[in-house]
Amino acid sequence: MLLTVFERLLLRNIIPQIQGWNFGHMKEARVLLESLFDENEESLFKFEVESTQVKWRVNDENGNPIPQEKEIEVSEGLQKKIAKFLKQLDTESRLEFQHYSLCEKFGIEKPAQ
Repeated sequence: MLLTVFERLLLRNIIPQIQGWNFGHMKEARVLLESLFDENEESLFKFEVESTQVKWRVNDENGNPIPQEKEIEVSEGLQKKIAKFLKQLDTESRLEFQHYSLCEKFGIEKPAQ
């Protein structure tokens, strides 16, 4: 699944909030969390936390763009767990605009018109 830096940061926040794990999914979630950013990306992006915002670089020292998207393997089981969590937020009217692209990528259906 192709995920942006912002989406990967959101997943870092969302996954620990999901409840009702079995050990297999928990293990997969741990691997996923560890794969969202590697050490090279961490040093390239130079994440900074300001109040409630996370900021990162989009260009390196030479002004070259830093790739913002990365292909991340998300198992079918984890996709279902994340989708279920996002659906729950939707049901509780707790979704925020920041969740929009994740809802699309994890198959949350749009309401019928």
